[in-house]
Amino acid sequence: MSGLADFIYECGQLKKSPRTGWLSIGIKSPESIADHSWRTAAIGYLLAKMEDASLGRVLELCIFHDLHEARIGDLNYISARYVKKDSKRAVSDMARGMQCEKEITSLMSEVFAEKTRESIIAKDADLLEMIAQAREYMDSGNPDAREWISDAKRKLRTKSAKKLATELEKASSNDFWKKLPPLRR
Repeated sequence: MSGLADFIYECGQLKKSPRTGWLSIGIKSPESIADHSWRTAAIGYLLAKMEDASLGRVLELCIFHDLHEARIGDLNYISARYVKKDSKRAVSDMARGMQCEKEITSLMSEVFAEKTRESIIAKDADLLEMIAQAREYMDSGNPDAREWISDAKRKLRTKSAKKLATELEKASSNDFWKKLPPLRR
């Protein structure tokens, strides 16, 4: 059980840490890294089903894909040009001494390498989550978020993710509730 409590509390830092890239386009209270990771996992679930991939592995990769940011924070595209981030070391240090240390470091190595089918799907889920968030910010009145959608779409690799990106881009983030059936009394 060594270090598990510390690991759990350190994971909690992701709930307190904002996704900083959104600050550059004037979003005053951006989503947290944990918010982003949760919806990335939900999207990863859908993509794994659509692509007939290992559901469990995709979910593991999605849940932990930004784990290192509990230690190094979310370095946006501007900051990342000037700061060398040692994501592997951050994860290794976080997991050191835990019973599942090898599994977590192996999982994160797979995330960073983006070579397995499941890691590519997890990365696509990460990008699709950003597209959905950008669309929500656009629908809230921030037109600059559109560029984030175009950039993320170019990076998608699976057919399913590309199709889903088109749907996310076309639909209003408010459409879902407008389609709900009326309340029955």
